[in-house]
Amino acid sequence: MTKWTSTDIPDQTGRTAVITGANTGLGYETASALASHGARVILAVRHLDKGKAAADLIARRSPGADVAVQELDLTSLASVRAAAEELRANQDRIDLLINNAGVMMTPEETTKDGFELQFGTNHLGHFALTGLLIDRLLDTPGSRVVTVSSMGHRLFARAGIRFDDLQWERGYSRTGAYGQAKLANLMFTYELQRRLAPRPVTVNAVCPGFVPATAAASTSGVMRLVMSFVMPHMPFATSVDAATDSFVFMAVDPSLEGVGGKFFGEQHPIESSPQSRDTEQSQRFWELAERLTAAPDAP
Repeated sequence: MTKWTSTDIPDQTGRTAVITGANTGLGYETASALASHGARVILAVRHLDKGKAAADLIARRSPGADVAVQELDLTSLASVRAAAEELRANQDRIDLLINNAGVMMTPEETTKDGFELQFGTNHLGHFALTGLLIDRLLDTPGSRVVTVSSMGHRLFARAGIRFDDLQWERGYSRTGAYGQAKLANLMFTYELQRRLAPRPVTVNAVCPGFVPATAAASTSGVMRLVMSFVMPHMPFATSVDAATDSFVFMAVDPSLEGVGGKFFGEQHPIESSPQSRDTEQSQRFWELAERLTAAPDAP
């Protein structure tokens, strides 16, 4: 079977896409691909100067591209709320929300709100953003939410969510915290789809594969060196182009219309861990995230 590529993107004129972490890596390439096919693309980024530089580059690659920049710091719930308010004020519709931004296997650190950095950035920030924009998505026929997860959740979060030590205050593990954050992304995806059904919003998660360049940009210190110089030579590494194709496939391929609550890898459904599919734990975790973020419940 021939793999779907970005050249297969149908006309996106009239559609609006919001992509977090879109100034670099997979987020940038996905934004560029969608903009080149007529979509209005909003780069939701932490640093406005980097976002503007990325927007300028997209415009040079695709003259006439409709690209805007939105300040968004996922480590700050105040920033998430401000960004959502601006997006709601400026966008009548949101066809696509790609929760892409994240950090990977970072040293022990907390967000501005005191959450463990990987959990707070990768999950809670996106959880709040999605909840605050959900009415725009519900009002837009055929809208989609795509959240980046990882098969790493099966290896690094075998015990599930650490409800008794969610912030890793009793012995921090870079890999364990990363695995929990990626598991959280999946539980969020499945539970959001359950809560929205049968409304016409498609919610899926994607593992784009291991992309060393992106991974290096998402971590720091020794881990960044490992990702930059060792991992590119591993047989499981994939290219930015291949990962971007998977992203855009999830975002716009017509065959996925109405196909939600799935975890995709390399453009086909893959199986996540039993913990990720535990509905009782997912509901409990959802309610906990609501309390932590004070985000609105999905209708």
